Amino acid sequence: MSLVLKDCKNGERFEGTLLVNEWKEVPFRQKPGAYLSLSCQDRSGIIQGKMWDYSPQVLAWLKDQDIFRVKGVASEYRGTLDLTIETIRVIPVEDVDLSDLLPSSPVTADELEKRLTTILERIRQPELRALLQQLLAHPEWGKAYRQAPAAMKVHQAYLRGLWEHSVRVAELADGIAGHYPEMDRDLVMTGALLHDVGKIAEYSYERGIKFTTEGRLLGHIVLGIELVTEEIAKIPDFPRQLRSKLLHLITSHHGRYEWQSPKRPKLMEAFVIHYADLMDAEFFQFQHAKENHPDDEWSPYIPSMERSIYLK
Repeated sequence: MSLVLKDCKNGERFEGTLLVNEWKEVPFRQKPGAYLSLSCQDRSGIIQGKMWDYSPQVLAWLKDQDIFRVKGVASEYRGTLDLTIETIRVIPVEDVDLSDLLPSSPVTADELEKRLTTILERIRQPELRALLQQLLAHPEWGKAYRQAPAAMKVHQAYLRGLWEHSVRVAELADGIAGHYPEMDRDLVMTGALLHDVGKIAEYSYERGIKFTTEGRLLGHIVLGIELVTEEIAKIPDFPRQLRSKLLHLITSHHGRYEWQSPKRPKLMEAFVIHYADLMDAEFFQFQHAKENHPDDEWSPYIPSMERSIYLK
């Protein structure tokens, strides 16, 4: 039996404790009734579970609980591994170590802190440096910045994911900015570190990654602008033009209106952050596909990238 989901192979039996993030009843196409579709996870990853035969008691549990002892069989469908669930039972919360169920960044906190410190030491503009130090040392925001995920599914969807993603985007953006002397590298690095800061309020992640009410209503770009604006207001004589530029970097980092970007990039620094952000998110999916399909020539179709990718 596999101890974690990542170790599951096609046809192999699984028994373990899983966190159920989402579930729904799906009607059968050609006969009456429905099956249960469940998004299940442990610290190693997420798998789609299907339960073809279940009692009303299971539905009652799912409405109130999210941690279960699960038995089933792994099976491959269209290149993706699913879990056919045979039995499911509730486990008392006090008997569960949540660190076994929530995945974390493969990059250690010590390594990320060193890389973050290196970036901060390179920022000379006093107001930008003060803003970053103030926010990152904040007893609530600083801790959340270092714990929050970067996404729900597509990239770095695990604890410390926002921290990892932001540091990588800053490193990428700074490397690109080094080729253009007219670019404000302090602004680039600050904007890169803060472009997704609103995700600390967009997601809850105590028991799986879910949207908060604020996240659903406003989204991380608006939440990030609110947070950075509040922190800037605490810094005396913060230059108004610098404030506008920094907020523009956050506002425009998705790059396109159809990607829910309120503004398109209108500064060189904003272009760099948009493309560095996109690059890290897509490179992550290449890495993830190679890790999950080490023996395959091609990945399964990746919906977020609208393609399969070559792995050899």
